[in-house]
Amino acid sequence: MTQVKACARHLRQSVCMATPSRHDEFRILALSGGGYLGLYTAVVLARLEQQLGEPLGRRFDLVAGTSVGGLLALALAFEVPMAAIVELFHARGEEVFSARRLPSGTMTRLIDLTRSVMGPKYSGAALRDELHTLFGERTLAQAQHAVVIPAVDVSRSQTKVFKTPHVAASHGDETCKAVDVAMATSAAPAYFPSVPIGGRLYADGGLFAVAPDQVAMHEAEHFMGVEPARVRMVSIGTATAGYQPAEELDPDAGAVGWLTDGRLILTLISVQQQHVQAIMEDRLGERYLRLDARWPAGAGLGIDVATPEATTTLERLALETMASIEPRTLKRFF
Repeated sequence: MTQVKACARHLRQSVCMATPSRHDEFRILALSGGGYLGLYTAVVLARLEQQLGEPLGRRFDLVAGTSVGGLLALALAFEVPMAAIVELFHARGEEVFSARRLPSGTMTRLIDLTRSVMGPKYSGAALRDELHTLFGERTLAQAQHAVVIPAVDVSRSQTKVFKTPHVAASHGDETCKAVDVAMATSAAPAYFPSVPIGGRLYADGGLFAVAPDQVAMHEAEHFMGVEPARVRMVSIGTATAGYQPAEELDPDAGAVGWLTDGRLILTLISVQQQHVQAIMEDRLGERYLRLDARWPAGAGLGIDVATPEATTTLERLALETMASIEPRTLKRFF
């Protein structure tokens, strides 16, 4: 955890600054949600930083992230090295989530499902501790780069987008702590408790924007005054493209069938990302780059599966994605 502690010292010494546009284009980075599957995203980001030789947040005018993607987006906004985030997945993944494999057998699956029915599967305490190590008491006003983070206000059943003060109009989020916002966007129902901020309860932004590409585009157009023709966007997924459950769904499946092995959530994550990708490809054409990996059937992956096997698979997929990026594409988008 040496690198993580060094990052924390850097954050305490950092100075808030806006992200200036250094080019004619307006560059957006959008990071999808997916729990522990976000290790895939983190490794891609870490390799990009390694190749580019500077904090990745400096290459974009706006970063958007949902759920674990929101955690990564905030880390980029505060210039936490992505290599340190990968280290965090390695060192604390089994504490935040679980070292168990996906449950097999009817009884084991029922026990696993009962845990979610009775309350959140995880307390979130381990995740909050690690986020506090990274961000301390820093607020969104102290971020070094512009960021937008989707969440859901479950107190009022409304969508919410937490924002840094990157535009003149105040959205009242400046005093929100980065730790709280990261916890809020990651608070997947039945997995983590809802998070109180300013007298309201917030849950995972993935309930409406697993892939925050459109949220970021709306922010750029309507709040930052950016012409769509100027936008160039990089969108990174969580290795759920073409997700297929290990076992075929019974046509008469009820709650047990749909909730077993995270099937319902993984389906929602996959189809939301596919839908958003199709829309953004139509809107931006060649100015849109989507980086994602095909779901490896039978690999034992899940949004809360942090086994050594899952870690190895996600890192392998990330490295394969990086190897597929042509140098000219890297230059155009980064």
